[in-house]
Amino acid sequence: MSAFAAPELEAAYFGAYDAVMAHWPVPVETADLPGRYGTTRVTSAGPSAAQSLVLLHGYSGTSGMWYPVVGSLAEEHRVRAVDIMGEPGRSRHTGAALTSMDDLVDWLAETFDLLGLSEADLCGQSLGGHLALRFTLAHPERVRRLVLLDPPLVFAGLSPEFEELGRNRDPHPTFEDARAMLAPGTPGSGPAHLEAYLDLLAHGAAHFPASPIVYPHLPDGLTRLPVPTLVALAGASEVHDAEAAADVARRAGAHTVILPGAGHSLLADIEPVRSLVLEHLRRTDPPA
Repeated sequence: MSAFAAPELEAAYFGAYDAVMAHWPVPVETADLPGRYGTTRVTSAGPSAAQSLVLLHGYSGTSGMWYPVVGSLAEEHRVRAVDIMGEPGRSRHTGAALTSMDDLVDWLAETFDLLGLSEADLCGQSLGGHLALRFTLAHPERVRRLVLLDPPLVFAGLSPEFEELGRNRDPHPTFEDARAMLAPGTPGSGPAHLEAYLDLLAHGAAHFPASPIVYPHLPDGLTRLPVPTLVALAGASEVHDAEAAADVARRAGAHTVILPGAGHSLLADIEPVRSLVLEHLRRTDPPA
């Protein structure tokens, strides 16, 4: 039985999801993997024999968010984009409760098992970056190289402005209000791929039946990252102080880059992100 309030809302959400995935520039394979927490949607692309790269999207972003960079990533990797359990997307949270980041780490470890991955490269943006870091700390033997794209509550606390925004956020906005908040102006006036993605986010905020929200928190006692790590921070990030986060990341051993002027989404700055990620994943020796 659908958890959406009405069939037309479910159709609108998954129609928007499919419209974004249609902008992936490479052939894909999809799988719905049944496990302890429910059914996990994984979208794969790239050579089957290549090094696996697991992608974890940002809050409400779904695997669709990777469309600007997945073409380049899939040239050299077997990309596995995962819809995070409990988040909007095509993963279905129908099993064990998700009440903490430890639960999400357990879910991701099970997903690695279901995919037959003893280890993989791991890349996460925003919330996905936080989860990627938590997974790596718990299972360092399963992560070859790690990429964190402006991860919140990893190297610095949230900015007061962002915390206030979270406190005042309408948990049940209308589609129109959510769409206006994401991009003030006239819907339909931007590039088709961006318009489709904004529609997906707005439908998710307005209509997707949310699981209990898992709140991340700063890791205790993070002194040294256990695997070679790239941290790319948005110079104009809305979520934290990029310079403060960069200082902690560097002291923890990460190759750390601040992208001047970039906002938290980062993927709007396609070329810097694409080049940084590919260069890091190509390395065979730990960065100095």
